[in-house]
Amino acid sequence: MRAHLPLLACLGGALAFAGPGSSAAQQAAATPDATVFYKCTDAKGQVSVQNGTPCAAGMRQEIRRIGEVRTVPVPAAKPKASPASAPPVRGDFVLVAGPTMQRTPAAAAATLPPPPTLFECSTWEGTRYLGETATPAPRCAPLQVVGIDGSAALGMGQACEMKQDACTEVPEAQRCAAWYRRMDEAEFRLRYASDADRGERQAALTALDATLKASNCSPVAPATDTTP
Repeated sequence: MRAHLPLLACLGGALAFAGPGSSAAQQAAATPDATVFYKCTDAKGQVSVQNGTPCAAGMRQEIRRIGEVRTVPVPAAKPKASPASAPPVRGDFVLVAGPTMQRTPAAAAATLPPPPTLFECSTWEGTRYLGETATPAPRCAPLQVVGIDGSAALGMGQACEMKQDACTEVPEAQRCAAWYRRMDEAEFRLRYASDADRGERQAALTALDATLKASNCSPVAPATDTTP
């Protein structure tokens, strides 16, 4: 009986060592969202750490539960955005072709009266023009006509909305330049007139030319009255 006591004692010690480790492993495994690290030490004292895999039989095993370790997915490579084309620069029209005649007031015209006041107006479409009235006649802005079913009813009818042009008086210091511009535009329209509207455009240019030459903005000296 005495010869067997040391063996039983050794077995008892081995069971006592394995018991706590097995209980800790089972407890860690029972926690579904826990991450378990196993520190394993072999008979030569070499240490290794394993994630989620228990140590081999005969190795000293230490367990550490640190909670759930969430893996971060590698972000997908984003496609390179194609360089956006530069938006067109919007603003006033710049003259690239058309009337370019330069005029300046003649010194001899300084004694003449100023030309009529001009107004720079803008239509509902944004078209600008020069005129001699601050309240031009309203324009009829077309409206889309649809059928009772909401579809476009082409040819079924027409409708429009009367809209007033917005006009601003040209400052006195810029009045001569505005009249020169008006003359340039009239000459340009006449140059490219068709046979049907050539007479009307010629009359308009003649009237503008007479008004300009009777003012202190006249680019030529006023005619001398030779009547005896």
